Amino acid sequence: MFSVIIPAYNEASVIDRCLSAMLATAKPDELEIVVVANNCSDDTAVRARRHGPLVKVVETPIGSKIHALNLGDENASGWPRLYVDADIVVSTQALRDVAAMLGEGSPYVVAAPTAVVAFGDRLPWVQSFYKVWTQLPYFTEGVIGAGFYAFSKAGRERFGRWPDIIADDEYARLMAAPSERGVNRDHTFTITPPTQLRMVAKIQTRARAGLYQLHERFPELLANETTNPARTLKVLAGRPDLWVHAPIYLGVMTFAKLMAHRKLRKGQQKVWERDETARAGV
Repeated sequence: MFSVIIPAYNEASVIDRCLSAMLATAKPDELEIVVVANNCSDDTAVRARRHGPLVKVVETPIGSKIHALNLGDENASGWPRLYVDADIVVSTQALRDVAAMLGEGSPYVVAAPTAVVAFGDRLPWVQSFYKVWTQLPYFTEGVIGAGFYAFSKAGRERFGRWPDIIADDEYARLMAAPSERGVNRDHTFTITPPTQLRMVAKIQTRARAGLYQLHERFPELLANETTNPARTLKVLAGRPDLWVHAPIYLGVMTFAKLMAHRKLRKGQQKVWERDETARAGV
């Protein structure tokens, strides 16, 4: 049996979609899903409990994703362990196959399905950003994070409790060397992007602040980093089809870098830039 941990803060609009996809073909005792409803003021927990005995709901008044991840680990019993955001859509078979990639004797310690960004119906400037983002090495070489990452037991034992950081997904990705990261090409998980460019910028600001924080607190993880600005510019230079979109992407990322430094300087690490625009229509 493997475990899926879902930290959920006011996710009533998406939790049913998330759990229904995960449980569609699930067998008894095959998996357990631990939904950690943290400081919810909506009916996230009630909705999650309706999905049956394979779902365990843990409630806490503390509104913190890191605290929710730690609570999830405390209440989970299976391995491998999959950590999935509540707004992600992924099938039962994808969960099975990712878990199988992390079994005993596997060369991988961290894994995920192939990420897909559903930006086709977004406004042109939002599409421009994601047309570039999805062609860069971070994405094309296999996203571990961005809403879904899984650890083998040996991988998860590389650290104790989740540290109080912004970027748990980057922490998980960099906990493994590039050769230890596995991406399942047969299955996908769907990332639903914001509908507004300003929200894209806010999310990227948080991501950039999280990266800076990791570099400061855990510099040893940099040995596992393979992406950098030079590789981004090289990709853009060699892709004329992206040149019309590049100014939007580069503008958003430049803004995000500036705001990330400001965020950290002002001690605003706890401010959570969550995208509500993509959840509103669900």
